[in-house]
Amino acid sequence: MSDRMIYQTDATRERILTGAEELFVENGFSATQMKDIALSIKMSRNTLYRYYRDKYDLGFAILVKVLTRYVQRYDQIFDDFESGQYSSAIEALQALLIALCNPDEKNSDRFIAEFDGFYTGARVPENFVTQLSQSLPSDPIIRLDKLFVAGQKDGSIRDDKDPHLMSVITFNAVNTFYRRMLLRVDSLLEIKQESIPVLSPMLIDLLIDGLKPQKTKN
Repeated sequence: MSDRMIYQTDATRERILTGAEELFVENGFSATQMKDIALSIKMSRNTLYRYYRDKYDLGFAILVKVLTRYVQRYDQIFDDFESGQYSSAIEALQALLIALCNPDEKNSDRFIAEFDGFYTGARVPENFVTQLSQSLPSDPIIRLDKLFVAGQKDGSIRDDKDPHLMSVITFNAVNTFYRRMLLRVDSLLEIKQESIPVLSPMLIDLLIDGLKPQKTKN
């Protein structure tokens, strides 16, 4: 048995994840070191390393925790659509996009933005995609694809574009834009800070309008 598996408790693991996420959000992922996290949660570095072998291992655990919570919320919207609680696929899609921009989760979204910003290009671990897909309860893009297909069938979503490509573009457009606004709130040249809260809802409205069937020109 690995030394890292000895004397571990769920309560201590949760304490580490919560404290580390707060520090990553406050100071940035790049600037936060394992020693800073240990000091912040009043834990020895030896104990911290018993749970997580390095900063990536710890950051990945936080990422999985956060995304699992998000995926469960998205799955509920998908389930509600399949049970007939939305009148059309695009109505369910709009609810999903709004859920992507939950202000109660803004610190977790900041963490995701910090993590994604640090692990780019050559720094992305070789097995990251496989490891992440195996760690989440479901793949939101697979179900989102089905939602787009359903929308094309019920006539609420345009059928002249590939449903998978629309799914990927829409999901990433909202997530990326929203998280950039969270990170750059004090340093955006193009808009005043007080106007930022209306941007993501406006983006969703524009996307929804663009995804509806296009009117034929005479």
